[in-house]
Amino acid sequence: MSKRQVNNHPITIIAGFILLLAIVISYNAIHIVEPGNVGVVVRLGKAQPDALAEGVHLVVPFITVVKPLDIKIKKAEVKTAAASKDLQTVNAEIVVNYRIDKNNAVKLFRDIGVNYLATVIEPQIQESFKAGAAKYTAEALITERSDVSAGIRESISSRMQQFGVIIDAVNITNFDFSQEFNRAIEEKMTAEQRALQAEKELERYKFEARQKVETARGEAEAVMERAKAEAEALNLKKQYATPELIWLSAVEKWDGQLPTHLFAAPPIPVFNTESNTEPNTDTKK
Repeated sequence: MSKRQVNNHPITIIAGFILLLAIVISYNAIHIVEPGNVGVVVRLGKAQPDALAEGVHLVVPFITVVKPLDIKIKKAEVKTAAASKDLQTVNAEIVVNYRIDKNNAVKLFRDIGVNYLATVIEPQIQESFKAGAAKYTAEALITERSDVSAGIRESISSRMQQFGVIIDAVNITNFDFSQEFNRAIEEKMTAEQRALQAEKELERYKFEARQKVETARGEAEAVMERAKAEAEALNLKKQYATPELIWLSAVEKWDGQLPTHLFAAPPIPVFNTESNTEPNTDTKK
């Protein structure tokens, strides 16, 4: 080995070490925040007040750690139970769509951590449902489900605002009551349906009866009108009837045939229509 090669060997090692150190520092100084996330900067064990938005960022290496926090809309499904206003046990499945407010992400991370779903969201959903269910009877919880959901959403939103969690939607996907209550509801619905059917039948009978009354009234009025018209016609006939008019009417209605008998008992022949000979009036003695 030559003297020149020996003198250059330590320089090569140092240069390589510096290059490696620069690569390591550069790797730790560059941080990428994925879409739908913010980066909570923790420097020397202390969370910094401003979170990093999605994209590429330069941070102080070795003493800085960036914790990703998902701010996309997520779904929480909670099974819970409560007592209604009329003291019925109500089991429910509640689905809540929520997201982290990026402006309060550092506060949420500092106060609660990344396990905020189990720590605050699920318990607050259960408490909100219990408070909301206590305002309604068991039957009203079914018939007014949209109002119940809106009330629970308002309650959860108010409770979660302090933690920097935004509630987008609350849906009650299922209500379950005791067997006794379900049976009572079924019997009530059956009775209501029967009453409604009976009411419809009664209305139909009333309608048909009114139709018959109207029909009879119309027929009676028609009879009265005909009788009135006939009476008026008769009065007119009596008023304008003269012997000449009566004879004229009789002539107009005559069929041209002369009567053959006078209607008495027995009938007396007036004309012999069978022959032109005069009747024989002689009698044998």
